[in-house]
Amino acid sequence: MTTPSFKVVLLIASYCFILFSCLEEEETPAPDAGTEVPYAVTGTVVDTKGNPMAGVKVRADNDALYGSAEVTTDANGKYTLPKLEIGGWKIYAWKEVSYKGKTYHLRMGMPAAADYNAFSPGKEGAVKNFRWQLSGPIPDRPRSERSGSGYFGGTLLFTNLGPDAVQMPSGTVVTVTLTPVAGATLLDGSAPEVIKKSFTIEEGEYNYWIHDIAQCEYRITAESKFNGATKEVLLGTSAYSGHKPAIESFYFPPSLGSSGDYENGLLSSNDHPFFMHQP
Repeated sequence: MTTPSFKVVLLIASYCFILFSCLEEEETPAPDAGTEVPYAVTGTVVDTKGNPMAGVKVRADNDALYGSAEVTTDANGKYTLPKLEIGGWKIYAWKEVSYKGKTYHLRMGMPAAADYNAFSPGKEGAVKNFRWQLSGPIPDRPRSERSGSGYFGGTLLFTNLGPDAVQMPSGTVVTVTLTPVAGATLLDGSAPEVIKKSFTIEEGEYNYWIHDIAQCEYRITAESKFNGATKEVLLGTSAYSGHKPAIESFYFPPSLGSSGDYENGLLSSNDHPFFMHQP
């Protein structure tokens, strides 16, 4: 038997070393992108049913630094913001939605009220998830009975002032009913429900707000109850004329601005109230 030369043995040994090195590299998994990245913020945005939402804008703001960082979610609803090394960041998300031929920039909600607070990702990074909300309070926005701020749903304003400055007397209970029109859906495509909200007329008070109404196309009617008697309340967009039994086909227009504000993205009727008249 012929003994292999030293050069042949060396060549075979080198080949085996290269082969086993390649196999070892293939079996070693690469680290997942976005995991354990110091000072990074990652998360997922889902819809009202828990399904991932692609193309959602996610932005981190730091008022002290006058800085911001912005990304959009991928096909799986996931995002990764770059390194945010200095504390004091707040994070927001907006979904662009088309409704009735108009474009809305709707703010997304977060799982817990504490998630809305300013934070520092730290060396271990941070996870901030979002979920689409059609109604409910926005924890980091001020809420007032005399404005439309602080709710994911819309706000309507009713004014107790009819033709010839006639008003309903104090103590009158007014019930407003919002009935979805046939075939209407909420912004997420789900089925809407009839909404009833009431308020009581007070001496010297003209204006009354109802809050947190999920966006839909509604027929709005109202009735009053005073001293045991129930009457129809006519509604109009002017205090002087044009009152009718119902406001037909109402829905909230989009608020101004295409970058998304910190409210719900729906224009309230604060500047365009419905005037009430009891014949």
